[in-house]
Amino acid sequence: MIMAFIATGTVYAQLGDIGAFLRAGADDASILTKEYLKPFPTGFGTGLNAGWSEEAAPKKKLGFSLQIRSSLAIVPSSDQEFDISTLGLTNMEVAPGNSPITPTIAGNDSPGPEMIVSDGNGNELTRFNMPEGTGFAFVPAPTIQANIGLIKNTDISIRYFPETDISDFGKFSVFGGAIKHDITQWLPGGNVLPVDISVMLGYNKIGVDAGLELPADGTRDPNDPNLTSNPNPDFSSQEVVTDTETFVLNALVGKSLPFVSVYGGLGYQKATFDLNMNGDYPVPSYNPLTPGDDYIVVSDPIGFSMDSETSVHALAGFRLKLGFLAIYGEATLANYFTANAGIGLSIR
Repeated sequence: MIMAFIATGTVYAQLGDIGAFLRAGADDASILTKEYLKPFPTGFGTGLNAGWSEEAAPKKKLGFSLQIRSSLAIVPSSDQEFDISTLGLTNMEVAPGNSPITPTIAGNDSPGPEMIVSDGNGNELTRFNMPEGTGFAFVPAPTIQANIGLIKNTDISIRYFPETDISDFGKFSVFGGAIKHDITQWLPGGNVLPVDISVMLGYNKIGVDAGLELPADGTRDPNDPNLTSNPNPDFSSQEVVTDTETFVLNALVGKSLPFVSVYGGLGYQKATFDLNMNGDYPVPSYNPLTPGDDYIVVSDPIGFSMDSETSVHALAGFRLKLGFLAIYGEATLANYFTANAGIGLSIR
């Protein structure tokens, strides 16, 4: 859990580095941003879809639990780096003598290769290094969750983490809900079965926002096509805003004993990741009168959506209850293996 919260702050720091991609223009920047953030949709999706349950059976009527839980989705090596030379970029290339292999946000914490940005006529505009990864080969997803038992062997779960500033890195928020229903009661002879069988449906939305810092360097190009429509750009309001929405459906079977409950199951999950880069940004341009010293201004340059790798998954977990105190653990086997753990108060 401690590692998840530490890694969350580190993720925000790396989000702030993607503004450098805009030196190559919006089109190339969009391609690089998607590749650099590739672990996000599946990582956040798998992480947030874990940890909904503390046992297979729904909580008893008016039963209640309050939990603090964190997931760590392990990023496979294939998603920890990517090859820039395969992306078909138009305005930039890897500098001679540099490897085209660079880390994603979940990759190693060594700087990537130096990039050369040019205009359409081969004039060099600027150079920069691809950002390093976090050094954490996992995607964290901390949550606060409450479960409440209702009628007809049904319970609901609510997740909420208010929008919170994490130091100077950015903002983080979570909202979600799930419903679980016991189907043993509807099966012929279900009342005498030695296990509990249920189905659950869950939804999450996580927001991760970060401020960007791409200041103007040089003078504005007098041929900037946006000079009239945006004569006074505001470079202080740059930010990247992301939202990840997840969906999960699980079938669970398990057994509850006085001090421990164990469960397992199969499920289906998916996630969608949206990113928008807002604000005004200076992008290097080439003016023969002042080569290497001019820029044009682009506004709200990037916006895209990515879907996770949807998958069927298997999961197994437990709850250890010591009076009102409960300890939780769960593992999910999917595209990204995920470990979830937590602690909380549980009644009924």
